[in-house]
Amino acid sequence: MNWLQRIRKIVSGILLIAAGALFIILPDIKYMLLLAGLGIYLLIYGARMMIYYFTMARLMVGGRAILYKSVILLDLAMVTVSMTSFSPMYLIIYLVGVYAAAGVIDILRGLEAKKLDAPEWKMKFASGLFNIVIAGAAGVSGIALRSADISEYIFGGGLIWSGVTNIADTFRRTRIVYIQ
Repeated sequence: MNWLQRIRKIVSGILLIAAGALFIILPDIKYMLLLAGLGIYLLIYGARMMIYYFTMARLMVGGRAILYKSVILLDLAMVTVSMTSFSPMYLIIYLVGVYAAAGVIDILRGLEAKKLDAPEWKMKFASGLFNIVIAGAAGVSGIALRSADISEYIFGGGLIWSGVTNIADTFRRTRIVYIQ
């Protein structure tokens, strides 16, 4: 990881911590803030991947997968932005699904890293378990107990945790492979 990537990761971590704190503190505009932030992030990331596909990845092996991923991200951005008129319970269900999917992906990446004897597999695995615990706790509090307030604090804490792990990743030493 070069210095520009480290700065980008630190800035994204600080923004995630700020978004989590705002999500916990601000009582009235939480849903609009969250939906706008998530929608803008997905839109920018999907558009960036689409540009990458048309400039370079269409000529690569596996480039079609990048096209599919960018189309899915752009569709998720549109769904996220269109959820502003729905009840907060639908947003909680949506976020529970997102956190659960992210947790499963992190666990699978951690297990794959363990097979490759990578030292960071424990952090990836723990992050995945944490995301699944957050999804379960928010799902139980939001859906079963019909309390959106508790799940808001849980999701805000999850955003803060994601920001802290982003910042912690920047200080981890990267391995360099030399081919002789």
